[in-house]
Amino acid sequence: MPHTSRQKRTSNPAQKRLQVTSSDGWTHVTSSNNVRRVMRTSRVPSAAQAKEEEESILGPAEAPARLTFDDLQTQYAAHQDRWVESETWKTLSKLLAEQMRERERIVLNDDTAWGPVDAIVCIGLGSPSGFLRDGWVDRRTVSMYQLAALDSMATQLSRSFNSFPFSSRSFQFCKTNSSRKKEGPDDSIPFSFPIYAQDPVFNGLDCLLLESLGITIVNDPVAFERITQNTLLFCPGAEKKHLELVLPSNPCLVFGGPLEMADSEVIQSYTSRVESRGLVPFTINEHAFWKMRLYFRKEEAQEEE
Repeated sequence: MPHTSRQKRTSNPAQKRLQVTSSDGWTHVTSSNNVRRVMRTSRVPSAAQAKEEEESILGPAEAPARLTFDDLQTQYAAHQDRWVESETWKTLSKLLAEQMRERERIVLNDDTAWGPVDAIVCIGLGSPSGFLRDGWVDRRTVSMYQLAALDSMATQLSRSFNSFPFSSRSFQFCKTNSSRKKEGPDDSIPFSFPIYAQDPVFNGLDCLLLESLGITIVNDPVAFERITQNTLLFCPGAEKKHLELVLPSNPCLVFGGPLEMADSEVIQSYTSRVESRGLVPFTINEHAFWKMRLYFRKEEAQEEE
């Protein structure tokens, strides 16, 4: 006899996976109901529509509810200590020093228009404090170590201003009372330069942390417009489309990559004009600097400027 009084159990349907397509053509698969659906059509979106669609996917990262700025600073200090004691930084620091000495030699011998690094532009750092929406990997530690690398490189380059041989030409440096300035005759940094960081995932805590290090947060496309031939481009997480926008500006130093693997004529054109050195593996967290390199222009390319 059938059990007519028993109610039929209804099973919960499997959560439907969504495909979200950003303006650069990448399709993101997600099971979240919070991500706006984007219809794939043959219609080419306008620039405003493309920007709106991208921002709907790449917004500020969500920081843990109980995380305070003091906690974030403590976390950063611990990451920075481990970074500056690593063989990776010691090797990179020596390479930076070599490049600064080479630039000094060019100015003294050839009297070219080259001078010290006049700005640092950071693109694609990621969020040191928050989770990316629907992200597969927690990249907060990676961003922390990369920020420590940026901070260390900026400090070393700032100190190189003290000994740089200024000629009769007028270099456009800014004398500043930056928060980066240290006290004492040995650590005095009389000259400084702007440091810009741009990433749509920065949240409020990220901005406070970066600003405490003397870094200016800018919105798209301001960072791209700040790059000159005397700029250090710090781009550990930059996408191909962004690299194609900034590398034609011919920055003197680029930290990131590996650029040689990019399927792009613009990027390959840049790599053909420069040399590079790989980093010693960062054994504490290999993902933070996986196969990254420091790129610098060849001497013959410098003399042609």
